[in-house]
Amino acid sequence: MKLLKPLLIAAASLAGTAAHASPPMPPNLADLAAKLLPSVVSVASTAPVTDHGQQPATPDDASPDQGKAAGGLTPSQAADPASGSVLPPPKAEEALGSGFVIDPAGYILTNDHVIDGATSVTVTFQDGTILPALVIGTDKDGDLAVLKVNAGHKLPAVSFGDSTKLRVGDWVLAIGNPFGLAGSTSAGIVSALHRNISEGKYDDFIQTDATINRGNSGGPLFNAAGQVIGVNSAIYSPSGGSVGIGFAIPAAMAQPIAASLEATGGVSRGWLGVSSEEVTPEIQKLLNLPDTSGALIGSVAANSPAYGKLQAGDVLVSLNNAPITDPRALLIRTAEIPVGQTAHAQFYRDGSLQSATFTIAAPTPDPTPGTVAPEAAANIALTSIGISVAATSALDGAHILSVTPNGPAAKAGIVATDVVEAVGATTVNSAADLKEALTKLAAEHQQTAPLLVDGDDASGTDPGPRWIAVVGE
Repeated sequence: MKLLKPLLIAAASLAGTAAHASPPMPPNLADLAAKLLPSVVSVASTAPVTDHGQQPATPDDASPDQGKAAGGLTPSQAADPASGSVLPPPKAEEALGSGFVIDPAGYILTNDHVIDGATSVTVTFQDGTILPALVIGTDKDGDLAVLKVNAGHKLPAVSFGDSTKLRVGDWVLAIGNPFGLAGSTSAGIVSALHRNISEGKYDDFIQTDATINRGNSGGPLFNAAGQVIGVNSAIYSPSGGSVGIGFAIPAAMAQPIAASLEATGGVSRGWLGVSSEEVTPEIQKLLNLPDTSGALIGSVAANSPAYGKLQAGDVLVSLNNAPITDPRALLIRTAEIPVGQTAHAQFYRDGSLQSATFTIAAPTPDPTPGTVAPEAAANIALTSIGISVAATSALDGAHILSVTPNGPAAKAGIVATDVVEAVGATTVNSAADLKEALTKLAAEHQQTAPLLVDGDDASGTDPGPRWIAVVGE
């Protein structure tokens, strides 16, 4: 079970129930648990420890016996290169997690981090049957993996429910293998939806207060109808045990990933070919937007689905009728669309709502950025915002050579080596383009310049293309 350190949890949108309604009495879950337990399994993965004297990296769902040798393995002995003496054989680490049957033919879904790095995997059913499992496919970005066992007969499989219809306060049931205690069942409610816990770029977790501990990873979270609406994956805990804050991958995300892993062994997520960032109040005002909701387009990759249809400065607010509230929502919603399928988007440009249609593609490698050419045009000093820039042979923007200390650009966080790629909706390919765009703003008596900037920020890290509002002198 992944543990999250305190203060790492970000607030997320909640879907509440009516304030005047009394919460319903909890359902009698005994019959439901009895029906579902045969479909839930314990997952044990074993990985050799080859680095003597160091703690191995193992899945988070370690058993209570982590650090002790697992029986049944006889690794070869190794010699210490310094002394020539024979080192003791490396031990094997066993990690415990949970899983559940998604196909009667023997396919089981669990978390990727439960079996990551394992050389052998076994699953144990509620009746005590232990079977070796083959890893069919893994998805590290989604933290999911599909296993296959040969039971010799059909297995009781569970079905997925519609997690998009969940409401805060709905009853849920978690079944798993906490601390190696197979078949442990706990009930709770949906505490929140769409949680971003900064574990991955596709974070969109269901939060629940059902008791989840180490070993529950990969186990199912059921709704009151006995359908899987989540895959338990992480807990927030200052102590290592449950404090009533657990997180599950929603079925809307897990089900298509599981189907793809079962069918092909891999996952191909949809890609639009844009970078984006949040809409700040300053950008909202500059671009004449109704609010700060949406994903502000920073750049569009050449020959991507969005190429020629979206441009820097557009604010995408809807994709296939799903609201896009921020860049994370855009990334998640795009990834959910199958490659080759048509997607319809709505976006703001120049203050008006427009639409476009794309054919979703598979991701492609990032292009190599342009470099400053020795024969580039002469440097241009833009004293109104306190920078000096040079053109590039690749015509990929205006490269900043120097920033005036305490000038407008410096105060906004721009540093030397940054590249200005756009001013508002105007693309910048060169120093001359930047000068022309700033001159136009001045003629329109606009004191604030919305610049799309790429490169390291003031802290020395590269956050990717970002919008910066520079107030000129």
